[in-house]
Amino acid sequence: MKKVVKISIGNLAFTVEQEAYYAIKGYLEEVQDYYENVENNKEILEGIEERMAELFVEKCGVGGVVSLSVVNDVADILGRPEVFAEESDVRPSGFENTKGRVPKKLYRDPDNKVLGGVCSGLAAYFAIDVTLVRVLYVIFFFGFSFLGIVHLGAPSFLLLAYIIMWLVIPEARTVEQKCAMYGESPDLSNIQRKMQRELSSAGRSMRRAATQHRGSIGVLGRIIGIIVAVVFLVVSLTGIGSITFFVAGIEVFEEMVPVDLFNYIEMGTVNPLFFKIVVLSFILLPFVGLLYLAVKLLFHFRTPRIRPGLILFLLWIISFVGIIYLSVNTSRPYWNEANYKGEIELSSTSDTLYIDFEYAGEIPEDAVYYRAGHSRYEIFWMDQQNKSIVMFPSIRLVRQSEEESRVIKYKTTAFAKSYQEAVSKSKKRTPGIAIGDSLITILPELYDKLKKFDGTHHEIYIYLPEDVEVQVRKPLEHNFDEVIVSEWPFDGCHIVSRF
Repeated sequence: MKKVVKISIGNLAFTVEQEAYYAIKGYLEEVQDYYENVENNKEILEGIEERMAELFVEKCGVGGVVSLSVVNDVADILGRPEVFAEESDVRPSGFENTKGRVPKKLYRDPDNKVLGGVCSGLAAYFAIDVTLVRVLYVIFFFGFSFLGIVHLGAPSFLLLAYIIMWLVIPEARTVEQKCAMYGESPDLSNIQRKMQRELSSAGRSMRRAATQHRGSIGVLGRIIGIIVAVVFLVVSLTGIGSITFFVAGIEVFEEMVPVDLFNYIEMGTVNPLFFKIVVLSFILLPFVGLLYLAVKLLFHFRTPRIRPGLILFLLWIISFVGIIYLSVNTSRPYWNEANYKGEIELSSTSDTLYIDFEYAGEIPEDAVYYRAGHSRYEIFWMDQQNKSIVMFPSIRLVRQSEEESRVIKYKTTAFAKSYQEAVSKSKKRTPGIAIGDSLITILPELYDKLKKFDGTHHEIYIYLPEDVEVQVRKPLEHNFDEVIVSEWPFDGCHIVSRF
């Protein structure tokens, strides 16, 4: 039966075989001699013992007996001091030691986990503070609900994403895997760099803390900074969420968000995509910059070499210049305006006049923009089957005396690059009006992605005596005795007032 010895390594108790004990003792003495003249050698030796203890627990388990073969395996993983010494002697001056670097691998961190170690694993892989990852996750998980746009599905998506990453990303169980999370090997050189880095960081933190706590002014400044950062955070997240909601979260018509309306409007550019991008960038980038500034103030991040703040500012300047340039081009079809007026006599002497807004296609039941009052009537909608906007001229009733002639007057307003072109367009684009005995039929203008809305619109004025009753028969009945407007977003009508 082999003799065993009870020893303590890295504040952990181990049972080791006698041969293994002498091997451990000899290895630690070699390490101690190697780091004798190195700064912070005491802390480095403590780190080496802790790493050795981790490897023993990994290979033998808690309460297992450490054999000589296990000690040799651990020594091979950590590396022999004489090997590092030889490499230092042959390495040219200025040569950077990269032996301790290994390719980073994404693992879940079991030593710093709250649930599954996903956030801590991501933080290790991307070399950022784990608190920041968790705070950002919570903000994006609940933030959309606070902004009132739960239907975007952000909480459920993030929860599902976390569960998937929990299942897909492996857990770092071995010492090698835990080191690979940070892109480092478990050998002596890496332990030395890690300990010196931690000691240097601790020294900076102590100096920074000493500076920050000089008097109450520093404390007050820190409190003000936190308040400002929180305000920036709330404003930025609210702005980003509101813009996202407006751009993609509401429908002006069925299956059509506000951005899609650009496809139905004539512009000076063939493709409005770039105009959409620069407008969205111009509005969104300031909020993204505020978010970056808020996170930096809250967590005291160092500004990286790429300087994200400067990049965001330059992108915003580019988008601003792009808006000016593209606005000039896109607005060219609207630089000049012209009006054309016409008149049609009404031969009917009936005491009731009927108006039909005629359309051969299907009229939606609950997606019609409708505005009617005591003397006006406006209506348009989106034909989902033909993917076209159906727009009728607006109607105005003008009451007059019995002696004055009954007449229909109309005005066509047109826009174009030149005034002559606008005049010609206004004369050609007269409203579609058909007059019967006591019936006026109004025809619509149809706009789609090929025939786009170019700003041309019609106004029809009907001059009638006070005692003549006027009734709109279709598509929605109205007798001009009440005020009715459709609710936003174009989902039906409600009566505002009735007299």
